[in-house]
Amino acid sequence: MSKSLIITEKPSVAKDIVQALGGFEVKDSGEYFESKDYVCTYAVGHILGLKEPEDISAEYRRWKLSNLPIVPDKFELKPIEKQEKRLKVIKKLLERKDVDVLINACDAAREGELIFREIVNFFKCSKAIKRVWLQSMTKASIKSAFSGLIEGEKFNNLASAAECRSYSDWLIGMNSTRALTLRLKTRAEKGSSWSAGRVQTPTLAILVEKELEILGYIPRPYWKIQADFVADGNKYQGTWFDPGFKKSSDRDLKEDRIFDKNEAEKIVKLIDKKPAVAGEVRKARNRQAPQLFDLTSLQREANRKFSWSASRTLKAAQRCYETHKMLTYPRTSSKALPSDYEHEVSRILEVLEQTKTYGAHCSYLLKNGLLNKKKIFDDSAVSDHFAIIPTGELKKIEGDDFKLYDLVVRRFLASFYPVAVYEDVERTTVVEGEYFISRPPSILKEPGWMSVYEKEEKENSFLPLKKGQDKVEGVEVKHEGSKIEDCMSRAPSRMNEAGLLSVMENAGRVVEDEELSSALQKAEGLGTAATRADIIENLKYKEYVDSDLRPTPKGIRLIDVLHKIDSASLTSPELTAKLELHLSEVEEGKRTESSFMNEIKTITNKVVESVKNMDFHLMYKDLDSVGKCPVCGSKVYERAWFYSCEHNDPGMSSKEKKCSFIIWKDSYGRYMDRKTVSYLLDHGTSVELDGFRYQTGKMYKAILKLDKGVLVKENLSSEEVDSSENTEPVDATPFGICPIHKGDCKISEGERDYACSQYREHKSGFCIPKVICQRRLSREEVEDLVTSGETKMLHKFISKRKRPFSAKLKLEKEGFSFVFPERKSGKDQDEEKETTSSEKE
Repeated sequence: MSKSLIITEKPSVAKDIVQALGGFEVKDSGEYFESKDYVCTYAVGHILGLKEPEDISAEYRRWKLSNLPIVPDKFELKPIEKQEKRLKVIKKLLERKDVDVLINACDAAREGELIFREIVNFFKCSKAIKRVWLQSMTKASIKSAFSGLIEGEKFNNLASAAECRSYSDWLIGMNSTRALTLRLKTRAEKGSSWSAGRVQTPTLAILVEKELEILGYIPRPYWKIQADFVADGNKYQGTWFDPGFKKSSDRDLKEDRIFDKNEAEKIVKLIDKKPAVAGEVRKARNRQAPQLFDLTSLQREANRKFSWSASRTLKAAQRCYETHKMLTYPRTSSKALPSDYEHEVSRILEVLEQTKTYGAHCSYLLKNGLLNKKKIFDDSAVSDHFAIIPTGELKKIEGDDFKLYDLVVRRFLASFYPVAVYEDVERTTVVEGEYFISRPPSILKEPGWMSVYEKEEKENSFLPLKKGQDKVEGVEVKHEGSKIEDCMSRAPSRMNEAGLLSVMENAGRVVEDEELSSALQKAEGLGTAATRADIIENLKYKEYVDSDLRPTPKGIRLIDVLHKIDSASLTSPELTAKLELHLSEVEEGKRTESSFMNEIKTITNKVVESVKNMDFHLMYKDLDSVGKCPVCGSKVYERAWFYSCEHNDPGMSSKEKKCSFIIWKDSYGRYMDRKTVSYLLDHGTSVELDGFRYQTGKMYKAILKLDKGVLVKENLSSEEVDSSENTEPVDATPFGICPIHKGDCKISEGERDYACSQYREHKSGFCIPKVICQRRLSREEVEDLVTSGETKMLHKFISKRKRPFSAKLKLEKEGFSFVFPERKSGKDQDEEKETTSSEKE
């Protein structure tokens, strides 16, 4: 009797399908399941990947500009490391004679289609294909979907679009990475390659643009006037403001700032001991119940509340989903549930009602009914997966996993609650024609959904001018005095991961072309909910940004060079927008796969040629001087790697150079931007600057001065800090299982180390110092070490001879060991340099 082979994207989906359809037996220790009509097995995400250049030809093992661009005649697949066993199982099932139909049960989206087609194409299987399109994982939905299987050929265009996306990322990313590495990586550089890509690079450009604004910012002194008033025995404070103020492009100018101290002193003198009149407006403001979490909004909230990285949030969510079974699938971009899920929500509430933590809130919802159902149960807002909610499974968990689970459950409960009602107050007080504003914190009048979070509300000390009146004018109040505050303007704030995730998700809004903007918004912006954490982590791994998302000199230089060589398409969201628009046309059958790939090849050729032909000496030739040379009085110009006197031009011979003045762009671990250098040349000293970095990665502030043409740094207490000192707050919540004792023995962070509970009590077990060879290990890196047995390649270790080096950390019985990069020589030496030192200045 013939059977159909069901292939899912993940083991959990296979189990859900098996349970819904019924009649299956576990085979080969859970490698697959079998019933009368079906065989069911699974992938683990992508288990095949495109071959690397060195897999295609031995010629490409050596990185050479003359080999670029590399454009394969045909893209071929190879097994991803450690997935050979899974592929062997699938191959055996594909070749079974009683299997005549393949059912694609991978995720209902482009990537799900790609994962399935990769498997079928790799094994050259020609059996009939059918598609089950699953958006809800309830038993009823699964049974309904399997009763209406769709012919696989109807998804051929979707498969073509998926392949085009994969091929385009390979062509653009691999070729630009090799080209940039060959032209930009110095012989002294020990870090990773100079990679670029259509999503990674515009994301970096967003951070770099903000960083240059911060680095070049010059603080300005200003003054504020604070006045004390009394209304009916109740004291309050008001801040002077200009009622006629109009916003301008100068972000430092604000309605309550005075940039002339004499003017501030005149105002204080004018209003001294003069009578005052006040008026106020009180308005009710509704805060709607929040939407359910998708992955990006969950990552933003965890970053805001716990300062977690996107990667740390995703790992905790994955554990709650895979290990504990307490949350639904986390890698989703949907904030809604399917229309048939209301009964499931009621079941979950009934389970959670039995808990002490959430019981009262569940009882309220079960008794009073669910609100906001139209917004929450919306099939049109569900993509390949629905929102992240609790499953109703109850287990005892702790640490990161409990914090994240609690975040999801409270958002789940809050989404069905009524609005929270606040009261906003704005009071204006006038003294001798001078205006003072008072805006106290909003007052919570009706908790609504806020009651789920059980926050303590502060007492309302800002009592009304007249009881029972929301709007009053002309109330006489007592003016008790005023004072001037000395202030200094600040640079814009740097972007944290919550802010970056939001910008990536909404990148389509900054694309001016309406068609491209719409395409990018439809495609979820830069990256997807499932990939953004990896994109951010890759920027850190490539040393383009630090752990706080602060762009490094390397990251700033990459974006600067791409702009200078007319490859700005790589730094703009518009490239992704354009590709997404054309991919949707492939998916709709309006554009052929060959047409799309020809376009990608053109883009790749343009990028590679611009990198190949870039001339470091001519790159900055059209820029104005940044100031006068402090040594000889001539003009100073920006170069690729530094700023130098016009008589110290890199194109001159040593005999031609008449001046030695130079400021390197990477000085003391800080990028020297044009505005900072220009100010330094004009004044001989800088304002207090931040952005300097010790070798341990710790940031500090300093003042720069020019001493006889030499850049020096001042106001540091001690540059050679104790690398073992930890001044950062410690998060002591457990985050991993001890690889020695296992079981309930958990690893936690201490002041100077990461150690298991047994080690903390008995000095026996897992312990690794926070700082190794002057490099501080992050929590995520230690987690990788204990879960995978090995970290990624880590950079910026400092040897006893004060030399930087890179290595992986490998878990050993007695601690850890270094695994150093494989050294190659001759023809096999990676990242072979074809440029001369003179080309790089």
